[in-house]
Amino acid sequence: MKPSMPLRITLAAFIACIGLLGYAAAVNAQGGIQEHIVETETGVYYIVQPGDTLWDLSQHFSDSPWLWPDLWKENRQINNPHLIYPGDRIKLYRRQDADRIPVVDAKPKPEGAQVRYQNINAVGFIRKDGLEPAGMVIEPVGPKALIGQYDQLYLVGIDHEYQVGEKYTIYRKLKPINDKETREYIGIQHLLVGICEITEVRPDTAIADVIRSWRIIQRKDLVTPFLERSPVIEIKESVPGLIGKFISSEQHARLTGQFQTAFIDKGERDGIEVGQYYTIFQQNKNRVWTTTGINKIIRMPKEDIGSVLVLHTEDNTATVLLTRSEKSIDPWTPIATPF
Repeated sequence: MKPSMPLRITLAAFIACIGLLGYAAAVNAQGGIQEHIVETETGVYYIVQPGDTLWDLSQHFSDSPWLWPDLWKENRQINNPHLIYPGDRIKLYRRQDADRIPVVDAKPKPEGAQVRYQNINAVGFIRKDGLEPAGMVIEPVGPKALIGQYDQLYLVGIDHEYQVGEKYTIYRKLKPINDKETREYIGIQHLLVGICEITEVRPDTAIADVIRSWRIIQRKDLVTPFLERSPVIEIKESVPGLIGKFISSEQHARLTGQFQTAFIDKGERDGIEVGQYYTIFQQNKNRVWTTTGINKIIRMPKEDIGSVLVLHTEDNTATVLLTRSEKSIDPWTPIATPF
């Protein structure tokens, strides 16, 4: 969810992903921004200018607009990220692994290579048995129509006691999914919407700060203890001879294309592992060709129309990133081992 108030902290996502040196090269191309970078004995700083917003700059320069809180953590003098003004001095920093591990792009990487998918903690899943929640979102603290990052909310426990400082993933269960052709039950989709941290425990409720929000948080959303997932993905060999189906995009978008997250109907029991690539293909029906009175069946070849990278696995499904698409990918399109 894009924050409702303009966020005037700048450069976090870009600096977090590619580092200060990459930033300097990029701003030269932008023109004007470079002159607002100041080098001192204590570090390198950026002077906030009118109109600067973290969201827009991180969207433009990085793989994700959601990385701006990383820069806020490096600038403890900032009390409220909604209240950053022109003239403020923000210290820039460089990720130690920025040059070593690239972000996921459209070009498949060789086995053993590493890539980074920064939004890994936002990746949802399809599971046969629904996740048992630890609690539920009751309502926001204060008169809020929408709940998002930096808001507070009330939680109630479901056979669970909260402790101050604990973090929870906020999620939502969607409708059960069945195979389009066989009607076999596949599982329940779990859509992850944010992360919250308990700040106060009361007799019947707890208060939590929303420290991440990827989508609008709603009343009756569920929570489960937060488990940090590494954004670094090691590329692995795909399962030989695998044939499966592309279920749908995570958001059930009408048009599904490059860099959207989605699901496939193969999982751990089929040998699927995080870091494997698979090909999305289409294949026209075989043709009957008549020549000199003899019918001959022409087997039409498979046509490669996209590729996916596995981000998360369950028993019978996996969540994938669509790294390449030649066209919008329809639900239940076949997938296979790369060919």
